[in-house]
Amino acid sequence: MIHVGLILDAQSWVGKIVDSCISMAISDFYSRNCHYQTKLVVHTRDSGGDPLLLLSQALVLLENFKLDAIIVAENSAGVKILAELGSRVKIPIISLFAAGLSLSSFEYPHLIQIGEDESSRAKAIAAIVEAFSWRSAILIYEDNDSARPILSSVTGFRLDQHVALLTSPTDEEIVEQLMKLRSLQMTVYVVHMSPILASRLFLNAKQLGMMTQGYAWITTDMITNFMNSMDPSVFESMQGVVGFKPHIPASKELRRFAIRWRSKNLNDNKNLEEMEMNVYGIWSYDMVWAVATAAERVMTRHPHILHQETRLNMNFTTIRSSESGLVFMDEILQSRFKGISGGFQLTNGRLIPKELQIVNVFKGERIIGYWNPGNGITSLMKQENHNETNSTSSSKLESVIWPGGTMNIPKGWSLHGKRLRIGVPANNGFREIISVTRDPRTNETTVTGYCVDVFKEAVQSLGYEVHYDFIPFEDANGQMAGTYNDLILQVYYKNYDAVMGDTTILASRFPYVDFTMPFTDIGVGTVVPKINKKSIWIFLMPLSGDLWITTAAFFILTGLVIWFIERPINEEFQGSLCEQIGMIFWYSFSTLVFANKEKLLSHLSKFVVIIWVFVVLIITSSYTATLASMLTVQQIELNLKQDYVGYHYGFLLSRAVSNLNFKNPRLKPYKSAEEYADALGRGSNNGGVSAIVDEIPYLKVFLAKYPSDYTISKSNTTTGGFGFVFPKGSPLVQDISSAIMRLREEEKLQLMENKWFRSTKSIFTDQDTRSNPSRLNLHSFGGLFLVTGISSTSALLLCLFQKTRAIIIRKFKFCKRLLES
Repeated sequence: MIHVGLILDAQSWVGKIVDSCISMAISDFYSRNCHYQTKLVVHTRDSGGDPLLLLSQALVLLENFKLDAIIVAENSAGVKILAELGSRVKIPIISLFAAGLSLSSFEYPHLIQIGEDESSRAKAIAAIVEAFSWRSAILIYEDNDSARPILSSVTGFRLDQHVALLTSPTDEEIVEQLMKLRSLQMTVYVVHMSPILASRLFLNAKQLGMMTQGYAWITTDMITNFMNSMDPSVFESMQGVVGFKPHIPASKELRRFAIRWRSKNLNDNKNLEEMEMNVYGIWSYDMVWAVATAAERVMTRHPHILHQETRLNMNFTTIRSSESGLVFMDEILQSRFKGISGGFQLTNGRLIPKELQIVNVFKGERIIGYWNPGNGITSLMKQENHNETNSTSSSKLESVIWPGGTMNIPKGWSLHGKRLRIGVPANNGFREIISVTRDPRTNETTVTGYCVDVFKEAVQSLGYEVHYDFIPFEDANGQMAGTYNDLILQVYYKNYDAVMGDTTILASRFPYVDFTMPFTDIGVGTVVPKINKKSIWIFLMPLSGDLWITTAAFFILTGLVIWFIERPINEEFQGSLCEQIGMIFWYSFSTLVFANKEKLLSHLSKFVVIIWVFVVLIITSSYTATLASMLTVQQIELNLKQDYVGYHYGFLLSRAVSNLNFKNPRLKPYKSAEEYADALGRGSNNGGVSAIVDEIPYLKVFLAKYPSDYTISKSNTTTGGFGFVFPKGSPLVQDISSAIMRLREEEKLQLMENKWFRSTKSIFTDQDTRSNPSRLNLHSFGGLFLVTGISSTSALLLCLFQKTRAIIIRKFKFCKRLLES
């Protein structure tokens, strides 16, 4: 006789099912193996769901019987104590409920657990969160040894917040926690707790309106496995929940067992008529087969051990223990067989389901897909496709009916009808960008400008309503109540829900808030007056020195080549030495204005002139364009101490000045475009400035007002442009950023710029960030000079060849006449 203790809650639905399944398992096993020398004898005790009574019943069993194993059919803190007890008495403690990572096989080598481990639970939850593209979730768990370990296992998604509920909280405490969660924007909740506590949680959540459209609830197998045993009112409150439960493969053996179990127990327990077979009943059936088989192997291989017993003094009592505990444990761990739950195999002292069902609660349980560690989420047709790669796509799931009876996937967050308090900078220097005005009669505040139009257009395109009020950040005098950093920190301190305005995206601000993508051009620029160069040698600047010398040399070379070719046959190229030298220079330089009237007779000289005229045309055109640019753009260096630089009041200038390579600038702050124009008009010598450094949007407004007097000479992408400010982790950031991108693609941002900035497209162009138009150098025209040089040299050589040939022919004819005479 192999004595096995069974401790369960006899009044619970699961306890009744486990008890009946174990009874059937013993009957089935020995009816099939009637020749076995061993037989399990189960001693059942009722714990009433009390952890202390669980330990007490275990001690009573150990005191009265020589137990070879103890089976525990409840998930409570007492299991950990029994695991300690099992290590003392060295007998297997079999828990039908996985009790978390804290009870590992290394700490408790005599503990066998059944069910999902925390790591797999967390991965399955992460797969669901990712499948529905939720940014994050909130974990609600029971603060005990069974549920707490999941907190350290959560990976694969951002956990915005976690809430621990006491094992036996009052309804007021549950409602208080739920009210706190409802005030947050996130609406995706992961629940991991005992079914008793979960029942109270969902009942209160429904009363608070948190089981309606827009919410998403995910439950672990700790709850979903007991769904059918819950009160109808609880089940009704859980409509729309998505949960996980172990997948038991369908088989003829399982179907026959379920039919026999139902028919056998209907007469014994009328309450079972409305209940279905539970996964714990199936696992307990297979576990009894494993224990009975292990007992027979111990009897066969170590018959003398089964009859030995030891007694241990536990201070207050003496307990009996079998010497076969270690051998018995090893045989159980080595069990391999196909049971009604599928392939039975223990891994590190735990029976882990190979796959989880993903179920949707709506007027019953609907299987919508599967999840396993190897393939991720798989569809209901997975049996036909075993080659699916790891996936988290929701397309593999059947349609889900969410809380509120909708099939629309929850966004994962909600404003809950809250009106957002949007902080606005009360800075009216550039009214085209942002302007705050107050009607003195009605005291009504009006906010206008480019930023306002972009924000309103972006919010309207979201596809859902966002209610908000603009709150000027101003003091009693109507002036801005601090710096832009102070304004942004108001979001961090939760005084504002967001900031709308000309707030610059800077890396130093990201630890406190999040920005949307920029809705303006990025970077800073330098504006200078459009004045002409005063140097009398300005006309020499377009070409570099080596280019001037090379061009002059080729003018002379071309003239020499043409003179050499034309002089023997063209009277216009003949005359005195001075006349011929003058002709060389006159003819080549006259090609600049195409004024040469001398008629060329040789085809070679015509060829040279054609090539040279083409080169002259390109050089003169480039020279003209470069000179025109230099006459309209002033190149500033600001190296001298008397040069002043103006900037926008409140603008973070130090980094901008260093990146624009200004040396020793003296800085003056200004607040408006009109002040910019006045300071630039007066200049550094008359109390003004030589240049203005500011962000590109402000400069666009300034240039739109004064397009003919000023221009941008330098620009640098040292700032991130303007963006809207939201709290860290706000889901509105991504949606508003997407809306801004759509506005940019549809060119609506450009239309709004044209409206407020009066179109700066023609006056704002990207300038070289280092200097004004560069001088033309020899390298730029090297190919042209190479072509004309080759053509001139070829013509000259060919002319020499022709002259040499003519001389040889004349000499030959002269000699021939002498011989004939």
